[in-house]
Amino acid sequence: MAMTRTIRLVIESRAECIELLSGAVSGLCGLTALPADEIARIELAVVEAVNNAVEHAYHSEPGHMVVVEFRLMPDAFSLLVRDRGDPMDPDKLTASAEAVKLDRADPETWALRGRGLSIIKSCMDSVEYEVGDGENTLTMRRRLGGSRPD
Repeated sequence: MAMTRTIRLVIESRAECIELLSGAVSGLCGLTALPADEIARIELAVVEAVNNAVEHAYHSEPGHMVVVEFRLMPDAFSLLVRDRGDPMDPDKLTASAEAVKLDRADPETWALRGRGLSIIKSCMDSVEYEVGDGENTLTMRRRLGGSRPD
């Protein structure tokens, strides 16, 4: 039976704590054989997910906990982002499947807001969201080795 190694990181719901978490996730991903550019993409996905929890679940109010759990298996890993703030509408995860395309000629497509879930989904193999017992959990999974579907 394959062993899963798990670590939980807890930060306060403040933007400046996300940078610290970002560095920790990058270091954890360094335990895999993923190349640096892929680790950077995963780090971006986690930053987006935690930023969404701080901004949307907790309305940028400090003093709340955001938990990130890193589960490393021989062939994959999962990153779970948990909060106890306002839940996201689960339909947003499905709606983000159609990523907004950037068009240099159309300033309407230049907005930075509203792209977080699309970015997360483009960096990971699968993304799921569930709400239960007052806790919101975004689960991001990434296979190790082999090719990724585009």
